[in-house]
Amino acid sequence: MKIIALLLTILTPFLTMIVSTPFAKFDDEIPVAEEKVDGFMKGVCHAEPDYKLLQEGNIEWFRDDIPFPYDVKGNLSVSYVNWKREAKEYAENGIRIFGITPYPDDYIQYGLDPRDPDNKEAIQDIARFYIEDLKGIVGAFQVTNEMGIDRFTLPLTLDEAADFIGMQLEAMYPIRENVIIGYNLGGLSIATLPFKMMKYHRYCDYVGVDMYLGCFEPVLKTPYQFKTILNFVRCVTGKPIILCEFGYIGLGEPKSEEEKQAILQQYGYNSEEEARADINGFINNLPEDLREEITEDYGDRSDKEKGDLIFDGEYSNHIYTELQEGFGLYNYEHTPEGQADFFEYTIPMVADLDYVIGMFVYCWQDSGDCYVCGQAECPVETKWGFVDYNGDPKPSYYAVKEAYEDL
Repeated sequence: MKIIALLLTILTPFLTMIVSTPFAKFDDEIPVAEEKVDGFMKGVCHAEPDYKLLQEGNIEWFRDDIPFPYDVKGNLSVSYVNWKREAKEYAENGIRIFGITPYPDDYIQYGLDPRDPDNKEAIQDIARFYIEDLKGIVGAFQVTNEMGIDRFTLPLTLDEAADFIGMQLEAMYPIRENVIIGYNLGGLSIATLPFKMMKYHRYCDYVGVDMYLGCFEPVLKTPYQFKTILNFVRCVTGKPIILCEFGYIGLGEPKSEEEKQAILQQYGYNSEEEARADINGFINNLPEDLREEITEDYGDRSDKEKGDLIFDGEYSNHIYTELQEGFGLYNYEHTPEGQADFFEYTIPMVADLDYVIGMFVYCWQDSGDCYVCGQAECPVETKWGFVDYNGDPKPSYYAVKEAYEDL
């Protein structure tokens, strides 16, 4: 990720120039998509049904995961029936739904492994079911989420994930009518998945991008680089773009060496060197959620690879419940005020790109614990909200409200 970020930084001036030339393809698709969604999509991820606060915040769209539709007996699942009822209530209160279809593993658990060609038709039937059953409720579909991120993609390879996405888009396209359909990019897949999806772009009304500059890597340092990456995706795909997820962690800072050592000692080790020397024992002592993810996704890695994965990558922030030194954009601290300043600047800048047809802030509310490691004190996946855990607006709520109002 650091190498790709550095390359994008170097290429920023070139990509900014080329997108404004005739190389930007298929411009006629932009007004068609915008007409279907009634203009620019001003949205949020993971909302709560506080309709008054949503409406006062100028939120018009809610992006959410759609449960798998069937239980083990082939009947409609309770989770899907409940989700549809709740989504209908949002729609009745003027909040349109941007629905995300399930991950590959959900299909595998049901007995439909996307890698088996014999399952293609059944998977396409489910895609068609979503379109037909959610008419009038869901106004836009995103087929699965962030293929290329291991926790979402495995056990599929990226090539297999592209076909998993494509077969569903192909099924949905002829019957989609007044909804738009597409897929999204996140992490390293921003640089690779668009090329693997080339043969399926004819079935896309948009391509989505998820970006969290200054939160998961220490290289990209200015909000302006949103333009760089969005321009790249636009140039490669020629499609209207939706910024499906973007945000800025509202709280977090580096830990001192003494604080890190104290955390390691809680797990029974005095240093990273000791932990690396007994990496499997260290993993077994980690919080349950983190231990299970590492064991399930990377259990076949060598001890050295596991050590590098844990201490040199994303998991380090979860272990130390910190944001490492250098993780942040220039002039935007990871504080409630810095988060608000980020939205105030970034929303109008991105919305000014004529090929961007919508954006979805991540996310509505702070979380009680981190969904990756399960720790309440971990800032990585707990402090994204622009309302706090109690549902009270933070400074970023008012920043988003004003920025969306001005679009």
